[in-house]
Amino acid sequence: MAFHDLREFMKACEDAGEMVTIDKEVDWNLEVGAISRRICEIGAPMAHMTNIKGITNGASILGSPMSKGWQNDFARIAIGLEMDPKAGYEALMGEFMQRMEHPIRPLQVADGPCKENILTGKDINLFSLPAPYLHEGDGGRYIDTFGVTATKDPDSDWVNWGVYRHMIHKKAIMGGIVNPHQHIGMIYYQRYEARGNAMPFTIFFGGCPTTAMMGSMNPPAGVSEAEIAGGLRREPLHLVKCETNDLLIPATAEIVIEGHVRPHERWDEGPFGEATGYRASPRMPRPVFRVDCVTHRDNPIMPISCAGTDLDECEILYGVFSNTSAAKREFAAAGLPVRNAYSPPGLKFALLIVTVEKGHPGIADQVVSVIRGTKLGVRFQYVMVVDDDVEATNFTEALHSAMTKTHPFRGVQIFGLAPGHPLVPFLDLHDKMHARGAAITLDATTPVEAGHNTALPVRMSFDCAYPDDVKAGVLEGWESKYGLPSDGGRWR
Repeated sequence: MAFHDLREFMKACEDAGEMVTIDKEVDWNLEVGAISRRICEIGAPMAHMTNIKGITNGASILGSPMSKGWQNDFARIAIGLEMDPKAGYEALMGEFMQRMEHPIRPLQVADGPCKENILTGKDINLFSLPAPYLHEGDGGRYIDTFGVTATKDPDSDWVNWGVYRHMIHKKAIMGGIVNPHQHIGMIYYQRYEARGNAMPFTIFFGGCPTTAMMGSMNPPAGVSEAEIAGGLRREPLHLVKCETNDLLIPATAEIVIEGHVRPHERWDEGPFGEATGYRASPRMPRPVFRVDCVTHRDNPIMPISCAGTDLDECEILYGVFSNTSAAKREFAAAGLPVRNAYSPPGLKFALLIVTVEKGHPGIADQVVSVIRGTKLGVRFQYVMVVDDDVEATNFTEALHSAMTKTHPFRGVQIFGLAPGHPLVPFLDLHDKMHARGAAITLDATTPVEAGHNTALPVRMSFDCAYPDDVKAGVLEGWESKYGLPSDGGRWR
């Protein structure tokens, strides 16, 4: 059975050792952020902080709900998909992509727990919710770091869901980055602001964990995240209409913030500790989100993500799963002989490793042309193309191949003008404003002409340097015959 709401997911995580409850008072001013950041970096269980200093309405914080797991990096993603928390990456990615191919349309219902409390007008006070001050140097308290923002294209039925940041300006006013290359930016700047119209929005927190997963993903424009979330959970989502606009949100959401964004209105927002692992974007004028209504469950739970250098939700969901699955789809559509693709955790989705079948002249050029020709081009500053005797998910093996087989001159392709992401720290302000960047490709494939006069290099690894029967015998007797621990025992 799919998870009914965030609370059922939390119970499953607690049962699996992936959640702890902190009942002692925790300060929203940096302490919440420090706890959540350390959870990401050491892979501790997520923390349900039930006693937030100054919060009197029973609201609590769920810190790092889908960051690096305790049992393995992706344990909480596996639980969210109702899989074994010890499931490996390949099994998870295979199941994830298979379910994404079978979307299920949501069902609209008349009511839901998210309507238990309805606040409008002077009753709205964003500071009454447990919005944390996450990193020293942030521009303010960020109420939204792992909520899902819904906006509708006025020219079609497409409703976009995305995870974006929102800082509190006043009791009923927020602000955040709206990048032109993101779907929310395409909708706001081109469909509303260009016509002088205000854009309705809704931000919801909680509900089935697949909603947050999909909000962090990047399907093509026009594709419904609500339908794909239904596919991920293998049951339709139950959605309910908002109080002040026509957007639909999960009926079991914990907190819902409704409002509008006026055209050409900007207030200073930021800076903020980014998903790239740095505080890389300056405080500057950005769109203003005015709140018209807040609804929430009794004793609502606010999930938060504390971005930084290691394995937070953005890196795992957006980098490892969304970007990698999108790259695989693009390579398949282009008909390239790509065996696998992987964005290694810990590198902040800056690198894509691609393994290709040997014997295809110019294959690295074709691979990088596909990446640069899609929206993925703003994300991967580095693309590493290696032969398929390398396991893409083994970063040490891939790096060894790149450092030993990439010709320092002919094998390095530098793109001085490539799509750039405004949060990348090496870009100056002008390039960030215009989404201009640079990129490098490392071609570690074996040249087709190699081997005519010299022996081809053969990788000296367990997979490549021994016959299948020898490998099978060693694996079968690894514990029973040799008394050696399994791979899993090395990590815990």
